[in-house]
Amino acid sequence: MFVSRGFWVSVLGWAGVAVKGLALGFLIFLFFVFMSGLDFVVHRVLYSYGLRFSYDWAVFYWDVYGCVFLIFGAVVGFVYWLGSDRKWKAVKISTCLFLSVYLLFLGGLADVVWFVLWGDGLPSGDVLWWWMPWFRIFGFWNSFAQLCLLSAVFAVVGLFWIWILGS
Repeated sequence: MFVSRGFWVSVLGWAGVAVKGLALGFLIFLFFVFMSGLDFVVHRVLYSYGLRFSYDWAVFYWDVYGCVFLIFGAVVGFVYWLGSDRKWKAVKISTCLFLSVYLLFLGGLADVVWFVLWGDGLPSGDVLWWWMPWFRIFGFWNSFAQLCLLSAVFAVVGLFWIWILGS
């Protein structure tokens, strides 16, 4: 049976899009890995050299750390938009890229990666994650709550992508 050239172009076109999407997703994940590695240096290595915790420096560090993710998400979205055809769908995808990065940051992906890759695994359920903003809001926060939040964020981001790509 003869298959038209247009069929193969459309299949390979979607395969190319999928490969590019997976590559971009992997690079974004690597950004989270290396940022959590930087956080490991600050919160584990420097303590062995005598750094003492103080809210005076920690709040500034946390603010800058969060801004790095905000700017990175904006850059990822903007670079996608610059390389696109700049139609309305490209604007939606750019916005989705930005929101994906920032929602994953707010969902604590960097913290979970920190514990899994750089620490000794997630703390037990009785250890409070006092540094998380959710601890100040809810009065408690532990590994279980963090994994529930991160799972919900992954679900929201996934549904958001399905909605954006389907429209």
